This record gives sequence, structure tokens and C-alpha cells, in this order.
Amino acid sequence: MHPIRTASARALVLLGLAGLTACAAPAGTPAPPAPERSAALPAPGERIPTDSAVTVGRLPNGLTYYVRENREPENRAELRLVVNAGSVLEDDDQLGLAHLVEHMAFNGTREFAKHEIRDYLESIGMRFGADVNAYTGFDETVYMLTLPTDSAGVMDTGLHILKEWARAVAFDPEEIEKERKVVVEEWRLGQGAGSRLRDRQFPVLFRGSRYAERLPIGTRESLEGASPEALRRFYAEWYRPELMAVVAVGDFDKEEVERAIRERFSNLAASPAPKDRPAFPLPEHEETLFSIAADPEATGSTVTVYYKHPYRAEGTTAAYREGIVEALYLGMLSDRLYERTQTPDAPFLSASASSGPLVRGTEARVLSAQVRDGGVERGLEALLTEAERAAQHGFTASELARQKEQLLRLWEQVYAERDKTHSGQFTAEYVAHFLGGEPIPDVASEFGLYRRFLPGITLEEVNRAAAARLRDRGRVVLVSLPEKPGLRAPAEAELAAVLDSVSRAQVAAYDDRTSDLPLIPEPPKAGRVVSERTVPGVDVREWRLSNGVRVFVKSTDYKEDEFLFAANSPGGLSLAPDSLWVPALTATGVVQGGGVGELDLVELGKRLSDKLVGVGPSIGELREGFSGGGSTRDVETLLQLVHLYFTAPRADTTAFLTYQARAREALRNRDASPEAAFQDTLRVALAQGHPRARPITSETFERMDLGRSLDFYRDRFADAGDFTFFFVGNLDPDSLRPLVETYLGSLPSTGRKETWRDVGMRHPRGVVRKTVRRGMEPKARTQLVFTGTAAFDRDTLVAMNAMAEVLQLRLRDQLREDLGGTYGVGVSASAVRDPRPTYTVSVGFGTSPERVDELTAVVFAQIDSLKRAGPTEEELRKVREAARRSRETEMRDNGFWISQIVSYVGNGWPLQEILVGGERIARVDAAAVREAARRYLDRGNYVQVSLVPEK
Repeated sequence: MHPIRTASARALVLLGLAGLTACAAPAGTPAPPAPERSAALPAPGERIPTDSAVTVGRLPNGLTYYVRENREPENRAELRLVVNAGSVLEDDDQLGLAHLVEHMAFNGTREFAKHEIRDYLESIGMRFGADVNAYTGFDETVYMLTLPTDSAGVMDTGLHILKEWARAVAFDPEEIEKERKVVVEEWRLGQGAGSRLRDRQFPVLFRGSRYAERLPIGTRESLEGASPEALRRFYAEWYRPELMAVVAVGDFDKEEVERAIRERFSNLAASPAPKDRPAFPLPEHEETLFSIAADPEATGSTVTVYYKHPYRAEGTTAAYREGIVEALYLGMLSDRLYERTQTPDAPFLSASASSGPLVRGTEARVLSAQVRDGGVERGLEALLTEAERAAQHGFTASELARQKEQLLRLWEQVYAERDKTHSGQFTAEYVAHFLGGEPIPDVASEFGLYRRFLPGITLEEVNRAAAARLRDRGRVVLVSLPEKPGLRAPAEAELAAVLDSVSRAQVAAYDDRTSDLPLIPEPPKAGRVVSERTVPGVDVREWRLSNGVRVFVKSTDYKEDEFLFAANSPGGLSLAPDSLWVPALTATGVVQGGGVGELDLVELGKRLSDKLVGVGPSIGELREGFSGGGSTRDVETLLQLVHLYFTAPRADTTAFLTYQARAREALRNRDASPEAAFQDTLRVALAQGHPRARPITSETFERMDLGRSLDFYRDRFADAGDFTFFFVGNLDPDSLRPLVETYLGSLPSTGRKETWRDVGMRHPRGVVRKTVRRGMEPKARTQLVFTGTAAFDRDTLVAMNAMAEVLQLRLRDQLREDLGGTYGVGVSASAVRDPRPTYTVSVGFGTSPERVDELTAVVFAQIDSLKRAGPTEEELRKVREAARRSRETEMRDNGFWISQIVSYVGNGWPLQEILVGGERIARVDAAAVREAARRYLDRGNYVQVSLVPEK
């Protein structure tokens, strides 16, 4: 592990966006002993200790291994085969072949013919992508397996598979030709504006290095024309024990697994005359390099400044402390950049400061911004000015105090969760240790380093680092923008002039505007719980409050310091008349941008700097509500925010104009994207052109209205009496109850009775086919969507999803493995109860334009086969076992439980039946799947949209 060296995520925390797992240690969690004052500075040469829980060994043939017991998740193990070889080692006739070797490992080895590895892993419930995967990078190739450990022989077979991948890939000529086509389709899938811009920028960013010309995906010409001999040569030269590591972490006996690794891998022969594994450091350069690239399909303008420098080893406590200083610097700089986005005429739409590895041997500090069309120079100037402001004047004591609080709280949470760390996190750390030498201390030791060093880092020290942080040497400026009439790309000389101007400017010091106002000046008059019941079997409490609010609470120990939160009420956007559709649609964005109570968004962020909690209101088509969560220590703060979002949404004209300008600008070039045109056509076709399904464009935001948005929002949250709230996590219901009574029981309740409104959006009847002709690349995409009415019950949902899983297995085998026509195919099924019980089954794949009709015909042929004969017993076993294995881990996940409780309460189903969901899956038979195919894959009722190039 290493110090957190990324931008502050305060904006995400405030808006209640993704991944609310950053929580703090609950009261009573023991912490490492406080360090002695004399230990506050690193001793010369002091090394970071390696976690004693991991066994690291090296076999006589040079292979390294890492083994660790870990009980989270239960009955699972994570295995990795790490090869210290990637695309940068390819010869000129091998472009893309490091990646093709990785693919071939799944297509047969000495002891597993063709797809036997895949079939075996699926038979034990492991899914490709989620549980079985691999990747190829510039410098490494990593194979990944997740396996159950409660079945005899599975771990041994898993290690055997790793060994086969290490030295016994078959490279059957027929399989090479099949897989060559699949990788070409993977290459095709990645083509577009992003790849064209990258191909122009990488030669500048990596100037003078093989990294500029060794993208792992290779080139189409090389993939199609490379010889099998070149493929085998790469494998023979670089897949060697001394360049490999085996990583095993999981719920097993460590000594047994170590013994199995030594027995299996010791007989891998070391190369008698191994080829040197070269390094390819990026050449240093004194001058600033520029790349300015425009593309007709680019959807926005960005400017990024890289400051490259040689990689700094992280094995000492001195280097670790330096990393903490850098984390503080980057966090404070990112907060300042975020604050500059909060005006209507901001110089950038978003901006960040970060630091990390670029390629092996080289790191980079990065300033990046998304800017308005025509605003590259202004955005670049603003980015550099903020860095220069920090360099000239430093940061303030209050900024540093907040940033220290944030980092310490994050590490308090990591320490609290030390016994609940997922095995996958440990494997990632050991892979990084093998490939790059990153230290692997235990969590307690690393938290101890933070507690030891953080208090002693002074403002003067961080300010010195800010002054020296960014330099001209090794600097690269990358600009990307749309290519369209009226938009001129800046010249290198103009960008150089900006750099020079900022370097000579005298910048004003930063004013750290803060507020001491409490979130809620006086506690509201509390309501009370008027009835309580406990749902047996699932340990869920239900409270009814005096104002009509319902609350469901499930206490869990799946995480030491995490709770998740949700709330909903019927109504949503459906209650807005068409004339107010845009103000209603943008209402929650307007409210979140304005802050709450007396605090604007920036002040609110600073006020919550010592909290790890997030919550955000939302208004969907049929319901309004909240979602969020965070540290159990901050549950009261979350409830205070919920109370304020109900009672004191803040009207802020500046925030409104900022939101409008950013949203409008973000969508200005959306029409340039072929993918956007494809999605818009599909959405409109499925809704038969309903006004509320029309594409959201830049012009949509011209119809925003602050007053009407606030009026609609206030109306949706005026009556809490029909809201249901949900809490899941490490919460004590008895301690939560008075907080709920205070902040939820005091919410307004008018007693009105309302529900959602059916706005008349309907799927089409019959067959609808549309072709979208957009794009420059030789690639196509097709989506088939079957729709109709269906009974909405759990057995129907289970059968429908099993049918989709079976169809996906078949189409993967046919479209990808047999025909080499696509990189991947996706099949999904869903159903809704409201406003009418309907279902949707979607089949999607990408391919070459000339093969769209061929592959579509195969899809329908497989659908007809499934309707006629149903699934095979092997297909059913795979689907059932995958569902069973997924459910084993889901049942100990807070996210699973809150989603299930919300769904079951909303649909009126008994909560106890959450526990028998697995039994429903186990009961699905061939007849049910066949009947689902017949009922829900109606060849007379579907929408087909295909995206093909313009020419």
C-alpha cells in the first residue's frame, strides 16, 4: 500500500455519489498505540516492514510466490499468475501478440483441450469477467481466478490451471485463427475518437520510447498477419519462472497452499540461456512538449499537463512520509480547483490534480481540466495559476488542518475494516510488490505511519513542497478538442505563451472562506415511534413514526464501519406536466448545487471536512427519494443533511447559473458521438417518440427555471408522511432510534394521499428496425430489445433471468468462440411493475459492418433453438451454480441487503422470502427456461437498432 495520492473527493461526498465506503472507525475501535514524539521523523534508511501475515517465497527456478490466509469473503480464494512481460517487450513482428498470448491461454493447454478450462470454471459457478479474467499491460500480463474453497480439489485444480498457463499453452493452429478474429474485434471495439486522439498524443507523451509504439492491443495489420511462430516465440522467450509470481489469498490453510505451490511449480524448468528482460525508461527532456489533437467525433475539450520524473522508490519510511506530504498538497490543490468551478463563467468545467505511475520507471504529476469549446488557453492558464498561487503563497493553516482530518479519517476507516479486507485487495498489493517493489506492510503498521508522521508535517513543509512541485523539465501539454467549423485549435506558440505568462505573473494569495455556522442551529422538535415490529428471520426492525414515516433498519456486521441509506416516496417526475418537464428534471441538480440551509456548496464541503458521509436527493420517473451512507460515526450528520434537504433547500442564483452553464457545455458536442446517436435512436424507438424520451441536448438546459425547479422539488418533499426510509449496516437500532425520531420524526407531514401518474409511455408493437449511419471507424453495433407485458412476480423474474443467462452462454460460444465475429455479447432481462407490468430482454453485440446481418441471423437461430428444445442440463447446471455462488457472497454484503429490502417492501413481498431466493433459482428447470424463451423472445415484437459507419 502507499499514501493516498489522489485528488480530494469532497464534491463526490457532498453530492452523495458513487462508492460511499470511505468511513471512519466507530467509537471503541482500538487504534495502534500513539507514537513517541521522538519517532515523529524517519530514521535514516528505516524500511517499511512487510506484513508478517503474508508468506513470500522464491523457488530454485526463480518463481516468486505470495500466500496469505484471509476470511473475507468466506469460502473464496483469489489466485493470480503474474508475468513480468507485456507489450513493451514485443519485437516488430509481434505487435499485439503479448495480448493474443493471454487470450490463447484460455483456448487450450497441454492438459486442458480447447475450452475445457472455461467449461470447468463455469461448472463450479465462476463467471468469466467477474471471477475469471486476465489483462495485458505495457509491462506485465496478469491472470486472475476467483475460486470456491469449500469443494475438495478446486484449489488444486486452480493452481494446476495457473501452471498450465505458465508453460503449457497449446497454441493450436485452428484456435489461433479463431482467437485472432476475436482480438481483432476487441481492437475494433476500441476504435473511435479516443483511440485516434491517443494515437496522436502517445508519441509525444512517450517521446523516444517503445511505449509510444507498443500499445497492448497492437494493430489490426499485425493481428491479422502475425505468424503463429511469432506468437509462440513471445511465449517461449518471456513466460519464464524467474519472470513469474503466483499469488494466493483466501479462506484456506496457508501451509497447505504453500506446499501445493512449491510442489506444482518447482518443476517448471528455468531457461538455460534466458533473454535479458530490458527496461525502457522514458528519455528525459528539458523542453516542454506539446500535442494538440482535434477529432470530429470528440465530445469535449480537455487540457492536461504532465510533469514527468523518475520513479521514486517507496520502500523507506522517509519516502512514505514524502508521499503523505504529496497527498496533502494534491488534496488542497484539487479543492481549490474544484472551488473555481463554482461560478457560471468558470475557466473549466472540472479540474483535478493527481500523481502516480505513468509507465514503469516514470511517475507523473498531472493537472487536468475539461474546458469550454474555445477555452483551452483560459483553462490552461487557470490550472497553472492555481499551482503558481500555491507555489508563491503556500496554503493556509485551515486548509492543511482540513486535509489532515480527511486523510486521517480515511485511514481510521481502513484500520477499522482491517479484518474485513477483501482478498482481492491483498492480491493487488502483492502483484504491485512483485512488479514494482511497492511495500506491503500490514494495515496497523501503515496506519501507525500516518499517526506518527501526519501531526508533525508543518504548513511550511507542505508549502516548500508546493513551491518545488512543478517544474519545466519533463513537462508535456496535451490538448484534445472537437474538430468542427468555427472552433480553432490553439497553436503551440499560444500555449507556450500561456506557460511563460503564468510563470512570470504575481498571483494574489488564496482567501480560505469558511463558515462556523452549524448545520442545524437548534435541534428540531422530535417526533416519536408509535409502533414497532421485528421481522423474524431477517433481523429487520420496522418503525412507524408519529408523522407517518416508515423506517426499516437491518443491523449487520459485514463491515465494521459502514452503513447504507435509502428512502423513497411515490410520485416522481410523472407528476410534472410536460410544460415543466425540464425544470422538474433538473430540480435535484439545482438543489444539490445550491447547498442547504445557510451554507453554499463550497462552505458546506468545508464544514463537513471531518465527516465521511454522503447523501443526495433524487427524483425519478415514478418516485423521489434519497440515497447515501458512510461511516457509522457520522449517521447523525447524514440525518441532519436529510432533514435540511427536506426543509431548507437553498435557492442560489449563482449556483443555478453555474449548473446550467456546465450542463449545457458538457452536452454541446454530444451529437458528434456515434454512440450517443445510437442510444438516442434506441430510446426514442422503444418509447415510440414520447416527448419524455427525446434526447437531452445542450438546448434542453436553455429551458431551465430556478423558481420552477425549486417549486417542484419543494412539492415532492413537502410531505414526509408517505416516505419510507431504509438503513443497513453496522448500526445499533437502539442508538439510531432517538436520532430518527429527532430528524425524521420532525419532518413535515400534510397527510396528502398521492401516487405516480401514468404518462402514457408505451413500447411499440410489432417489429421496428432502424439503422444509424454514423462514425468513421469500420465497426458496427446492434441491439435487439424484446418487450411486452408480463406477470410481475419472483418466479417470473427468476425464470426470465435464467433464460437470459443461458442465451448469453450460447451466443458467446457461437458469435465469439465459433465465428470470431465479436469480442463480447451481452444479454440482460428485467421487468417492472409500474406503471404497467412489462418486461425487457436485450441482446447486444459489436462486430464489423459487413457481419451485422450474419450475426443477427445467428442470434435468432439460437433463440429459435432455445424455444424449441430448451436448455441443456449442462447449461442449467452452469447457470444455477453461478447464481448459487454469487448469492453466497451477496448475502454478506450491505448493498445487496438494502437493495433487496427496498425492492421487497416496495412490491409488498414478505421480507423473510429474501432468504429463499436461492431456492427459487435451484428450482428452475428446463421447462421453465424454455417457456420463458417462448414467452419473452417474441420474434414478432422487438426493436432492432444497428449502428454502422457513414461510409
